[in-house]
Amino acid sequence: MITFNNYTVLLLLITGVIILVFDVKNYAKANMLKEKKGALLAGWFNVSLGFLSFFGYMVYEKWFWK
Repeated sequence: MITFNNYTVLLLLITGVIILVFDVKNYAKANMLKEKKGALLAGWFNVSLGFLSFFGYMVYEKWFWK
């Protein structure tokens, strides 16, 4: 079975962390509160989706794919 889940998880985690580190800081410096809030939401959404995808695939591999 060919899967791209590892790349998807890595991409989601990296982009989420980059958004949280760089975008949120720059929006806070520029006093752009709505954009900062949106960047926080997008960053944490990417990070949580990455973890959810990783653990969901682990569960799928362990219990449903034999």
